[in-house]
Amino acid sequence: MSDHNTFWGSVRQRDVLVGFGFFIFANVLLLGIVALANDVVASGGSSGVQVAFAIIVVGLNFMLWLWNDSGIKDVQASTKDILAEDRDLAISQNFIKAPWAMYRALVAVITVAVAGGLLFAVFS
Repeated sequence: MSDHNTFWGSVRQRDVLVGFGFFIFANVLLLGIVALANDVVASGGSSGVQVAFAIIVVGLNFMLWLWNDSGIKDVQASTKDILAEDRDLAISQNFIKAPWAMYRALVAVITVAVAGGLLFAVFS
């Protein structure tokens, strides 16, 4: 890859890692809120608070899914910028053949499962 394309590919790879870190941090924080507020919710807490929390969970996880999905899509696009003389390298071949669609689907499934779990915990 040219230096310019290598730069953008590495930026987006770091972006995916940072997005994943934010996903973990935000959802652990939300889970902590659910755990600490469990007594309030269980004893007939405000349904307005539950709805507000649900909106935050859905909105936050949707934005984090967009962040991670677009990052993976851009990293996949960087495989097209590998120079012809580097395409025969084993690492280039592995990078080109990576299961990008599976990565994107896995991020979507995990995001929905985590958000669904948080919502279940709040409304059950």
